[in-house]
Parts: sequence; C-alpha cells; structure tokens
Amino acid sequence: MKLHNERAAMEGLPYAQAHALQSQSDQPQWLIEGLWGEQAVGILGGQPKCCKSFMALDIAVSVASATPCLRRFGVGRSGPVLMFPSEDALAVVRQRPVGI
Repeated sequence: MKLHNERAAMEGLPYAQAHALQSQSDQPQWLIEGLWGEQAVGILGGQPKCCKSFMALDIAVSVASATPCLRRFGVGRSGPVLMFPSEDALAVVRQRPVGI
C-alpha cells in the first residue's frame, strides 16, 4: 500500500528534541509491573516452540486491554499496541487473541 502523502503520514508521529526529554527517574517505571519496563526495548528469546509468540501476544493484549499479563503482572499504563507477527500465517495470527 503506497501512501499518497508520506509527509502528512509522518506529521502524526510524536517527536521531541533530546534536550526536551525528561531526565530518568530513580524509580523504575513499569509498563507491566516487575516484568517489562515502560520504555524498554528487548527480545523474547528461547528454544523453538517454547511459546515466545504467545508471550508476546499476551503482553500486547494485556497492554491494550489493561488486564494482567499472564493473569499475574499488572499493567502500569495501557494504550494502543502495534504487533508485527512476521513468522505466522495471518489466519493463525487472527485466531490467537481469541485464546488469550
């Protein structure tokens, strides 16, 4: 899908200059309490077929719906979620949230 106006699409993205960013807090800010930091970037790794995709989906559903991740870890701040499930067929991706 080609965007008709790429500049207009980019204008909706939030941005800030480095000097305007808040300094880091002494207390950890959790997106999912005790499990994932609010502004963390990470990798879910493990052996093949050890449920990494389901874990990522559970995190996404929890953040989007403000429900505890793995029915245990509270969500500090809910909001929209974007997932990029690049390894599974789209029909499989569509079915998985129903199970969660």
